[in-house]
Amino acid sequence: MSSADQTSTRGKRRAAKKAVPGFFDDYPRFLETSRTASSLARLNLRHLAQIDANKDILKGARVLDIASHDGRWSLAALKAGASHVTGIEGRPELVQYSNESMQLYGIPEDSYRFVAEDIFTALEHEDLDVDVVMCFGFLYHTLRYPEFFSKVRKLDADYLLIDTKVAPGQGRTIRVTADETAREAHAVADAYTEGTRTLVGAPTQKALQVMLRVYGYGVESVHDWGRMIKQVGGSPGDIAAYTKGERVTWRCRFDESVLPPSLAPTPEREAPPVSPVEPG
Repeated sequence: MSSADQTSTRGKRRAAKKAVPGFFDDYPRFLETSRTASSLARLNLRHLAQIDANKDILKGARVLDIASHDGRWSLAALKAGASHVTGIEGRPELVQYSNESMQLYGIPEDSYRFVAEDIFTALEHEDLDVDVVMCFGFLYHTLRYPEFFSKVRKLDADYLLIDTKVAPGQGRTIRVTADETAREAHAVADAYTEGTRTLVGAPTQKALQVMLRVYGYGVESVHDWGRMIKQVGGSPGDIAAYTKGERVTWRCRFDESVLPPSLAPTPEREAPPVSPVEPG
């Protein structure tokens, strides 16, 4: 390939990356407050998949943003019509950026709140009244799945929106790795961190579905990233993880019918009798 052809190819690639105008064009501060997944084209595509595709359930909803980072998705949810957003983020500096961005963009103070605390601790004691839980980019930064999903279930949210990395394979398995907690893009240090490293996992899609079903959530829809990028343009490289099946975007809804029989609510059923203890 000649140098002229190479230049032309690079130019086409750059043009493709710029060919996805969208939500974050109007909120450029989020390109400065974090280097984590901060490509403008990718952010705009993720907005279409995670927020725009869910406007019908976000409108008027009380939203909980798990691992809210610098507030980018909290602001996006409010702009999609959410009535209030609570963000939980373990890194205080990112909470500070979140509040500053909300003020910069004129978001009413009574429509949002950010909690600078470990997610599990906050879910334990915060008084949360939510309709939709957004869980974007968190599930592969933990191994505490039963604890997390049980706490989410107790919120009685109608919807759980998930965007996460998943492990390859058809089994019900979890690929275990270790995050370096000093890195912004990795897990936040918690009670189980050893030094600066925390064990985390990426479940396969089937494993994630099993966990969701145990706590009453069924996958209502799976976002078709390949179809979306054909419609709106952009570089396939921006969504490679999605098209390769390494990452998924799901809309999950609480549905009592997906609960295992032993967990399904049956208020009319009497509790089994307690057997007397025989003297030893």
